[in-house]
Amino acid sequence: MHAHITENGYYLHTAVSTDFATTVENVRAALKEEGFGVLTEIDFSATMKAKLDKDTPPCLILGACNPPFAWQVFESEPWIGVEMPCNVVVRQLEDGSVEVAMKNPAMLVEATGNDELGDVGAELTARVVRVLENVSHQ
Repeated sequence: MHAHITENGYYLHTAVSTDFATTVENVRAALKEEGFGVLTEIDFSATMKAKLDKDTPPCLILGACNPPFAWQVFESEPWIGVEMPCNVVVRQLEDGSVEVAMKNPAMLVEATGNDELGDVGAELTARVVRVLENVSHQ
């Protein structure tokens, strides 16, 4: 794994030097560059404030999808739909720094036990790493 990207089992993440709003813009651009579209957007902070009156630093969850890869995976492993779309978390920490995390496709493929997904899992993992690299270099 690349020095500035950390693997934590089921997810990969990186710290960035940009502010929250700029990071969200950079994440959207990096996803698009790798063929991902954003299908869903959850403002976690606003939801927790509205539902539980809890204050948290900004946290946005983007549901990203790369349709050709989603189709390939779904054809071989229809129940993979429980893991779709690929969530991307942009989170400001208490100290004001910002981190970006994405699901680790390699771990997801491993969890299925489906050998047919090896190549697509490797390519998706490479794309996720590139997304994180792109946002960490901005």
